[in-house]
Amino acid sequence: MRRIFAVLIVLTGILAGCSGMKTIDHRTSAVNAAQDSHPENYTLIYSLPKTTMKVTVGATQVITRRGPYYQFAERYLGISGVPAIDETTWRIDNVKINSYQEADPDHYYVLTTNDRHVTNYFTLKSEGFILPVNQKQMPEFEGHIYLRETGDDEDILYTDLSIHPNVVEETRTVMRMVRQDTAFVNVPVLQRQSVTRSLDAKAAEAADLIFELRTNRFKLISGDLDLFPDGRAVEAIVGEFARLEREYLDLFTGKVFEKTHEFTFEYTPDPGTMQRNSESHVLFRLSNSDGILPADDERGRPIAIQLEKEMKTDKIRGFESVPASRNSSGQNRLFYRIPDAARVSLMDENQAISRTRVLVSQYGRVVSIPANFLWEE
Repeated sequence: MRRIFAVLIVLTGILAGCSGMKTIDHRTSAVNAAQDSHPENYTLIYSLPKTTMKVTVGATQVITRRGPYYQFAERYLGISGVPAIDETTWRIDNVKINSYQEADPDHYYVLTTNDRHVTNYFTLKSEGFILPVNQKQMPEFEGHIYLRETGDDEDILYTDLSIHPNVVEETRTVMRMVRQDTAFVNVPVLQRQSVTRSLDAKAAEAADLIFELRTNRFKLISGDLDLFPDGRAVEAIVGEFARLEREYLDLFTGKVFEKTHEFTFEYTPDPGTMQRNSESHVLFRLSNSDGILPADDERGRPIAIQLEKEMKTDKIRGFESVPASRNSSGQNRLFYRIPDAARVSLMDENQAISRTRVLVSQYGRVVSIPANFLWEE
């Protein structure tokens, strides 16, 4: 009997406790911050993400300077096809297409709630469907385009033209009229004068020196010299012969220098400019002689970024939330954006330089989740 009485007391306590429990009415609303009026006491502000493309272009500038003896290369060395003019050419070596998220200024939302345990808010944040306004989003790089570097090789000088002076003294025999007795006669007279050697003569001398270097190098390697150096001395001497030969060959064949450059561009896709689910924007222009140019410079051909939306989110078109507009709000709902995939190409006229696939947030749909989904009971 006592046991039954004890059980009844316990059951009575449990029922009394249950009758005293409160059912919490969770209330949550998200209001677009662009509205004229919004709650003063809010829990937090968040934004929907917007994708910006970052394109990094690596280019090489090839600088060619003709040699001072280029017109004598075939005559004295038998080398044809040497550069006859100074020129600069450019080529694109590599392209990197990346993306980053930033806040969409048209989709800031003020979130109000009567409970502080918004657990799934952090889930949406980690997945990238929403962005906290105090989160650092912009990548660190300076400007939209890096200017080209300038160097001293723009005016290349050939200084080692010959091992002999450019001006030499020559002795010439000239006839001079001399008076002898009562008559004038022509008498040969020796005369010394300074003469500047012709370009042809200096080219012939440089060619002779090249063949002399080759002959001495061959003798050294074949062991025809009376004194044969040992160890690293042979390697050093052969290397010096090769360097001197290269220097004098450059007088005929010219010099070629390469400089690498890196340019960075940004573009934010705009669904409003899309035609047939694709959009294109000229990032810069490329000139074979002037290199990477601004998009409005007509000296180069256009290099455009092209995006084609894959329409992945069209299947949820009917679930798109009305509060995607500026003047809408949501009671007991939290708005987020599901991105859509896009094929991204960097196009040189009709030829693709680089391709990739990227999730573009603004191509997707704005949807919502009910308030009771936000809470963890």
